[in-house]
Amino acid sequence: MGDWWDGLTGDLQVFYLIGAIAGVFLILQLLLLGFGVGSDLDIDLDDEGAGTGFLSLRSLTAFFFAFGWTGVLMKEADSSTPVSVIVAIAVGLAVFFAVAYMWRKFSQMEESGSVDYQSAVGTVGTVYLPIPANRSMPGKVEILIQGRLRVIDAYTSSDNDLPAQTRVTVVSVVDQSTVLVKPL
Repeated sequence: MGDWWDGLTGDLQVFYLIGAIAGVFLILQLLLLGFGVGSDLDIDLDDEGAGTGFLSLRSLTAFFFAFGWTGVLMKEADSSTPVSVIVAIAVGLAVFFAVAYMWRKFSQMEESGSVDYQSAVGTVGTVYLPIPANRSMPGKVEILIQGRLRVIDAYTSSDNDLPAQTRVTVVSVVDQSTVLVKPL
């Protein structure tokens, strides 16, 4: 691989590095999202307060991934460096805004507030994601609310962590989308 790398021009090496590093970050983000660690670092540029600003780690990763690999493709097609950079920026920006728009729309699909979590008090459910003890952090429980099976955030006042698959009962509502549970 050393001979192949050394045979590349400097600008092509830069495009490969940017694309490869962004690809690693993209794969890492997808793996974390698959394990339920889907939070994103973002900067809101508006006053909506939706927590889904266009400038986010996801959209920046998408930009650099598209920029790097578009630059590689352009250089491999014998385009000049200025043309390669311009096209790579254009494609990167298109992907950046597409990803940002997509995640903004996904975030707007969250709970609408029409579910009355108060009706869940007294129901029995199952821990879906472990719930740390003493209300230190929320976990998730799977419960039946208004005839629909839902996975929602939950705290426990128990002195012990509640592992996945633990049967629990809903004690009270913490806020409009979070409940307090105790083990059965």
